[in-house]
Amino acid sequence: MTTRLAALARWVRTPPRGPAADRAYSVALLVVGLVLLALDLRMIGADEPYVDVPGGTRPWQVGILLLGTTALLLKRRRPVLVLVVVTLLVAADVVLGGSLGMYLVLFDALFTVARAAAPRARAVVLGVLVTLVLAVLVTTVVAGLSARDVAQLTLVAGSLLLPPWWWGSDVRRSELLAAEQSRRADAERARADLARAHADDVARIAALDRDRAVQDERARMARDLHDVVAGHLSAVAIHAEAALAAPPDESRDRAALAAARAGSLDALGEMRSMILVLREGADADATTAPAGLARVTDLDVDVVGDVPAGLSAAVDHAAFRILQEAATNAHKHGSGRASVRFTADGDTLDVVVENGLRTDAAPVDPALTSSTGLGTMRERATALGGTLTAAPTGATWRVHARLPLRPGDETR
Repeated sequence: MTTRLAALARWVRTPPRGPAADRAYSVALLVVGLVLLALDLRMIGADEPYVDVPGGTRPWQVGILLLGTTALLLKRRRPVLVLVVVTLLVAADVVLGGSLGMYLVLFDALFTVARAAAPRARAVVLGVLVTLVLAVLVTTVVAGLSARDVAQLTLVAGSLLLPPWWWGSDVRRSELLAAEQSRRADAERARADLARAHADDVARIAALDRDRAVQDERARMARDLHDVVAGHLSAVAIHAEAALAAPPDESRDRAALAAARAGSLDALGEMRSMILVLREGADADATTAPAGLARVTDLDVDVVGDVPAGLSAAVDHAAFRILQEAATNAHKHGSGRASVRFTADGDTLDVVVENGLRTDAAPVDPALTSSTGLGTMRERATALGGTLTAAPTGATWRVHARLPLRPGDETR
């Protein structure tokens, strides 16, 4: 029952629209009007016909009712013209005695104008309605009727003419409000789609940045591999050239061959370690100069203790890159200078970088950073068979990398 009442309230507030609905309204008004004529129910104040017509007034009123309901079929396209036609038909019906069916037709025509006509047409029609109500008031006063009759007739005129206009205007406002809400919902959906597209673009750009970083790092590693291997091969070539340039000498030639063999083995070992790293691939920053712990003084860090020397090229490069990335992150997100400490035993090199945390730092826009720093350092360590941890310890951010001093030995 409650559902049916709610549906009826929605229908009353916003009646359906369309040609099918218009035809249904016209047929319903025609049937109701015929029933009212059969029951001889007439308008208030028009109980008797003012003229005598052949065959009586009833057939003429049926014809007028049929014309009025037919005219309502055009009310969606020509609401003002239909109202004028219906008004003339109602006037003719009043002359014939008046019928409630034609008043219902007039009610629907007024409702349609208030609901669907242009603003200027609605203003004109409303002015005419108010004028008619005031005309009834003035006419009854001039006619010398009693105050009671004047008030009753004026209220009857207002109650007949103004309610359909008020209802149509209310429905119009409801429809405009619904259209505005729909427009805002469409705008919100469009903004949400744009936000999702922006997020997808940012993700794609970040992915492209990471891929480019991988390619750049591989190119740098290839250059570093060339520098390392070229140095050893140059030494081999120099020893061989020296041995060939002088007269044969067994002890000197054997020393040159031993040096050439050692240089070749070193070159092979360095090349194998570097190729293992290249095979893994890793991100890095934009520095293109050969990396190594010998350049640790170029970084904005405080070194605690000694910097290890004599490391293999792969370990030396990885340790420097990890330290470089940790120093960059400390500069972006930390406070003060970062400190680094190296500890080397027989098998591993420990690199510990610490910096103070900054609590008042504004969040970094994801579109302005690739967010690959920790991944870069971890990939570097993993490529050599080592490990890396990065986490806050109290008010300090600590990065700890453990790198094997002879990476790849387990696969020899």
